[in-house]
Amino acid sequence: MYAISHIEAKPGIWCWAVSFRRRGKAYNRHFYYASRGLSKKEALTEAVAWRDRQLSRVRALSKREFCQIVRKSNHSGVPGVYFLHPKNHRNGVWQAQVRMPGGDKLTKTFSVHKYGAGPAFERAVRARNQMLKRVEDLPYLSHVTAKAFDARRKAGKAAPRPASARARPGKPKRK
Repeated sequence: MYAISHIEAKPGIWCWAVSFRRRGKAYNRHFYYASRGLSKKEALTEAVAWRDRQLSRVRALSKREFCQIVRKSNHSGVPGVYFLHPKNHRNGVWQAQVRMPGGDKLTKTFSVHKYGAGPAFERAVRARNQMLKRVEDLPYLSHVTAKAFDARRKAGKAAPRPASARARPGKPKRK
């Protein structure tokens, strides 16, 4: 089940744990059942409802946005632009690269000897921007449930109401 696990939080104390990330922010919550007088199924229903509410209101990164994240290991200040010093280029090269969602890698290299340090870097940045245009601007999601919630959020539709949120005759709704 997407973003929901059954875990033993403490020895002998079990719960449903919801955990996912969106745009660098972690969304976590535990749903204990024995200590709250709930059945395992009721706690799971609450966990699913909470997860669904959160997923329906938070936008996922697009593939293009993911490609533009500046990593800690980046030294150029531009994501996907690297300085390399191969043996056959005495002054080094600036390289632009983008990993496509299918796994292919696009690269373009500019020699410092041929263009000069500044112009080679600028060409690499321009090449990287052109490569980014080829990356689809779709959500960077792989799980079917996450994709469905992102599609519903884009369409402006509300998330489906879980069974726990629907009124049940003869049983008061818990808060």
